[in-house]
Amino acid sequence: GARVLEVGCCAGAVGRLILAARDDVHVTGIDFARIPLVLDPQIDLLSETAMESLPFAEQDFGAAVSQFGYEYGNRDETALELARVLAPGARLSFLVHHADSGIVTGNRARLSALIGFLKPAVRTAFCAGDAPGFLAHMGTLVEHHPGDALLSELARSLPSRLARAPRERIAIWTAIDDALAPERYLAESLNEACVDAADIGDWLAPLERICDLAAPEVLREPDGTPVASRISGTRESQDSMRC
Repeated sequence: GARVLEVGCCAGAVGRLILAARDDVHVTGIDFARIPLVLDPQIDLLSETAMESLPFAEQDFGAAVSQFGYEYGNRDETALELARVLAPGARLSFLVHHADSGIVTGNRARLSALIGFLKPAVRTAFCAGDAPGFLAHMGTLVEHHPGDALLSELARSLPSRLARAPRERIAIWTAIDDALAPERYLAESLNEACVDAADIGDWLAPLERICDLAAPEVLREPDGTPVASRISGTRESQDSMRC
């Protein structure tokens, strides 16, 4: 009969896994993004809802979970909201991006490629129709990022557009810039949100004020590569909360 809060739920995958294991609970997921409507009496997903400002009553939940969501918010403000909506004794279990995971490593490589391509010097060369300058920039980028399919495709397809009229070249670059903006934003967000193992003690300080936390556990691939840090604990009573 408990209510479970899923922080940063996206489409509610974790909530469905919980219900597959325990069909006697109700899951409420929140996400700052706009997410799909779910027609399930045991799952509520709330779009455009910030974890720093939860629309729930005090002590409304018996547990909180998050898979790659909590680290994207303001930790101090979110911890205060969790302290408010979690009942004393509520369990907490979060997975957060490890800074050395394959996901983060691949993301950093992609972000570096995007930033390199979108540099003003590359844009200027393309929009000016400067074929030698543009080809030199693209050759350097492809050399530094040999596995990036997007850069390879841009290096193949854009040189033939250099002979077009200036207005057309500017329109082409603007369209590419607009198309890449969402991916760049997500890549930058992940790069800022991932948690370095050396910093996790300080990073957990806001949660430690409201929860009795176990030592963080690093989940790893079979080859030993880190995937995530698992944070688990129990919501303390109001009287035992640490300042």
